[in-house]
Amino acid sequence: MQGSIIPLPSQSPGGSDSTAPGAPGDELAVRTVGLSKHYRHPWTLQIVKGLENLDLEVRRGEVFGYLGPNGAGKTTTLKLLCGLHRPTHGEGWLLGQPMREPSSRRKIGFLPEHPYFYDYLNGVEYLEFAGRLSGLHAQDARQRATHWLGRVGLGGQERRVLRKYSKGMLQRIGLAAALVHDPELLILDEPMSGLDPFGRRDVRDLILEQRERGLTVLFSSHILPDVEVICDRVAILLGGRLNRVATVGEIVSSGSHHVEIRCTGVSMLPVPPEWQGLLERHEHPHETAFVLADDARTSDVLRWLTSHGVQVRAVTPHRPTLEELFMEAAAGASFSASAGEGRPS
Repeated sequence: MQGSIIPLPSQSPGGSDSTAPGAPGDELAVRTVGLSKHYRHPWTLQIVKGLENLDLEVRRGEVFGYLGPNGAGKTTTLKLLCGLHRPTHGEGWLLGQPMREPSSRRKIGFLPEHPYFYDYLNGVEYLEFAGRLSGLHAQDARQRATHWLGRVGLGGQERRVLRKYSKGMLQRIGLAAALVHDPELLILDEPMSGLDPFGRRDVRDLILEQRERGLTVLFSSHILPDVEVICDRVAILLGGRLNRVATVGEIVSSGSHHVEIRCTGVSMLPVPPEWQGLLERHEHPHETAFVLADDARTSDVLRWLTSHGVQVRAVTPHRPTLEELFMEAAAGASFSASAGEGRPS
C-alpha cells in the first residue's frame, strides 16, 4: 500500500447511500456509527474485539489526534476508514460518502505506519508513481513530485534511490506521497515515527500548514507532546473502545493543578495539621520545596511562610500534561497492551 490511497474494489454490492440514516452533513470529514472489527485469535481461535462500537466525528478543517496504547485499535480504525479492512458491523462516511464505496477514497491521502516502498525508484520517480496512481496526469505528477520532495526536506535527494534512504527520509517521502495529489482528508498513522527532533518539527509545521489550507488531518501518534501542540481535538481509545473526545484544553484543564513553592529559611517549620494531605514538604540540599495540591490556596500558604520569616525563592504553577492525563486514563481503565497481543494490525 502506497502513501496515497488507491481506489479498491467495492466491498458491498450496490454500496450505501450517503443520504442513509446517520450520514453526516457537510461539516464533517469523518463519521462512524457503531464501527466494529472482530478478529479470530490465530492460536486460541477465540474472537478478539479489535474495535467495538466506535462513534466518532471529525470536523472538516481540524487536526484530530487519535491516541491509545499499542493494541488499542488505532491502526485498525484507520485501515477500516481506508478500505483495507472490512468492518464486522457498523458504518462510516468519508467526506460525506459511505466508506464502503471506492469513490470515498479519491480525496484522501494515507500514510500507513509501515509503508511499502519500491526501493529501486528514486524520490521523484516514486512520487510521480504515487501521483499517477491517484489520478494525476503525467506533467502534473512530475511538477507536484518535485514540489513535495522539496517541501518535506528532500530537495537535494531527487536522484537517490529509496534503498539508500534512512528511516526518517522514508517517513518524509511517505508523507509527500500522501499529499502529492492534493487530498481533502489526510490520514496519518504514526507520521513522526523514526524522525529526529528537526524532522518532527518539520512534520508538525507541515500538518499545521495543511490545516491553514483547509485540509482535515486525522492522525495517530505516541508522541503526545506533539499532539498537544498541533491538535484541535483528540480522542482516546482504550481496549478497542472510545474513552473520551475533547479539545486538548478541556482535557488538560480537567486534571488537577498544583503549585510548587521553593524557599529557604524553613528549618524545622512543620506543616500545619489543617493542611495535611494538601501541602507536601520535600527537602533538597540547599532549599525546601512545598507542593500545594490546591492552587487556590497559594496566597494562604505564602502568607503562612512569610509570617515565619521564610524567604520564598520561586512559585511555579504546574498543570498536567496530556501525556500524564493519558497515562491516568489508561491506568483507570485497567488497560494492558498485552490484551491486544495476537491481534492483526
